[in-house]
Amino acid sequence: MGQAFLDLMTRSVAAEDPQAGAAVDRHRQHISKWFYQCTPEIHAGLGELYVQDGRFTTRIDAYGEGLADYLSGAIAARYA
Repeated sequence: MGQAFLDLMTRSVAAEDPQAGAAVDRHRQHISKWFYQCTPEIHAGLGELYVQDGRFTTRIDAYGEGLADYLSGAIAARYA
């Protein structure tokens, strides 16, 4: 799932772009399928957590520096 966001980020696709929005939707569906029912409100909170909690940021950024910020921004833009 993170690879899609990494690809978008490395191609400089804006977090507000419809491609990023589609990736956000797939991300939320993935969470809902495999972990728990992830409402848009819960997902928005997770997006904030990804950059506010260093444990999440470190884990996500291990795939690419700045990925947590990009993912968080894409989630925020999707629900704006």
